[in-house]
Parts: sequence; C-alpha cells; structure tokens
Amino acid sequence: MQKINAEILKLAREVRLITQEDLAIEIGIEQGTLSKIEKGILPADTQIVERISKALDFPISFFYQEKKVMPIEGHYRRKMSTSVKRMKQYIAQMTISEWHFMSMLDEIDLPEAKLPTWDVLEDGSPAMCAKHLRDFWRIPKGRITDLTKFIEDNGVVIIALDFGELDGFSTFFNGTIPVIFVNKNLPPDRYRLTIAHELGHLIMHFGNKIDPERDLEGEAYKFGIELLVPENNIRPYLAKVNIESLSDLKGYWYVSMGALLKYSNTLGVVTGNQYRYLWMQMGSLGYRKKEPVVVPNEKPGIINEIINAYLNDLGYSKEELASIFHITVPEFERIYLHSKIRLKAV
Repeated sequence: MQKINAEILKLAREVRLITQEDLAIEIGIEQGTLSKIEKGILPADTQIVERISKALDFPISFFYQEKKVMPIEGHYRRKMSTSVKRMKQYIAQMTISEWHFMSMLDEIDLPEAKLPTWDVLEDGSPAMCAKHLRDFWRIPKGRITDLTKFIEDNGVVIIALDFGELDGFSTFFNGTIPVIFVNKNLPPDRYRLTIAHELGHLIMHFGNKIDPERDLEGEAYKFGIELLVPENNIRPYLAKVNIESLSDLKGYWYVSMGALLKYSNTLGVVTGNQYRYLWMQMGSLGYRKKEPVVVPNEKPGIINEIINAYLNDLGYSKEELASIFHITVPEFERIYLHSKIRLKAV
C-alpha cells in the first residue's frame, strides 16, 4: 500500500484551518489514529484517504505528492492580534503557492530580477535606500502612479492571496526569485504601502547579517513611505497640515491620510498636540475606519499572465493545470483566472 505524504496531510489541514481533532471526527476515526497517520507511523487505507480528500477539499493526488514540506520563510506585516493558528494557515497557503509557481517555470521566461543590495549599517538609512532604488529603477520624480508595474517589470513577483489578518510577506522562491505576497482584500492605498514595505525587506534584510534587536519592520516602513512619498517633495506641503490638506495629499500621492499624518509626525513638522488632535479629528469623522478619496486599484499580473500563457499559448485546459497543481478546478478558477496575457511561453 502506497503511504500518503504525512507532512502534506498536516499542511492541508493547516490551510483549511481544521484541527486534528475536528478532522478525525469528520472522517470517522480516533484522533490518535489520525495523529499516527500524520506522523507516518500508520498507513491510511483508501477509504480514509478518500474521506480526508473530501473533508479538506483537495484531490486525492495532493496527498501522494513526493515532496518534502519546507514551510516558506520570510518577513511579514500582520496585525498584532494574529493567532499562531492563523499564521500557520497563511504559511501553508504560501508554501503551496510556491509549489504551483515553481511547477510552471520550465515553459516561461520571467523578467530578470533587478534588485540592488543594501546594508543599512554600511550603506545608509532606509530612506537613503529608497532614494537609491528610485535612481536604480529610473523612477521619475514625484508620485509613482503604478508601483506594481515598476516592481514586476524589475523581476519581483507579486502574488495576491486571500489573507485575513496578514497584509504582506516577502521571500525568495528557490533562493533566487524575489516574491511579495499581498492580501488581495486590502484597500488600494494600504496595498501600495504594503508592497513598498515588503520590497524594503527584500532589498535590505535578505542576505545580510541581522542583529535580532534591530527594528526590521520599522526600517521597512521608513523605506516604503520614502519610496512612495519622498521627503524632499512632501515636506513643504506638511507645514500646515490639516484634515483637508491630508485629503488632498492622499488624492495626489495615493497614500492613506493616516500614513501621511504619521509621516508628518516622523518628520517633525507637527507637534505632539497637533498630531493627537488630528488623530482625534480623524476618529470623529470616521476616517480611522474608512477614509475619503478613492485611490486607483493596482493588481499584480505575473502569476495570472503565466497561467494565461499556459491556457492560450501552450493549449492547456484549466482541468489539466488544476491537475498539475493538485487542486480542484473550482479552487484553480478562484485563485488564478483573472488577467490578460502579456508574458509568452518560450
């Protein structure tokens, strides 16, 4: 009897946010039995595998993949209240996403990754790094209208997934392909700052020896805000900051009023009392939950363009691609069928 991959069974359970106890009840076996299956001590017969497949909504083939499960590692931006269980779910989602991505690379020519290297301790502050990147990527002065395009055109893959409490995550697939995961449910202004933040991690915090006492999230935030809103451009407009001016600035820079207010405090252009008063105003107007001014949407495209290249250039059906990914067709459609073709198969 072929044994299922016990590590993948556990991964599937984490993706679906189902406890071992609940899955055991669902498939009609003792939790101890399921525990032994997950540890590779006991085999799972055909009937049990079929029940597991149905309960977790993965094809049976998913559980027989000969893969060593290496949970994805990287830097992330999340709510402080995010539970360990939720983080395991997000890590499992991204780990499977990496498998899907890597399974398609033989037939696809990706843009070359053009990321500078930067050590904050030797090369300068996160703000200096952001200025350097603008020069390195030849980003015009002023507002970056479509940050996603600049990032993807320079070989960084952006993948939008349905995360609940995780804003973003940065990593390298196979140690060489820079990747930013982003919560597809974020409002456009938060989405932009999140991908800028994670880009900072990719440039400043991978490949460098990092002191555990350093505030890496703070450094990534300083990089991100400077990249989107250069200090030398914005400072004169923050001299007399108020709710109206914050709204106008958001409409131009495509950065939230809250982030701009925080930036004005960081730059020292508002006093502590002014800062607190403006936050109180934001709260009384309901802007802490939902700000005015519509910011244009940005959507990542590389992954879906690869999918479309398979479907249109290589003649794969969605059923065949779902089979390669070891997921159901409805899940394949939900995750991947979104964008137009730009990449071509090679």
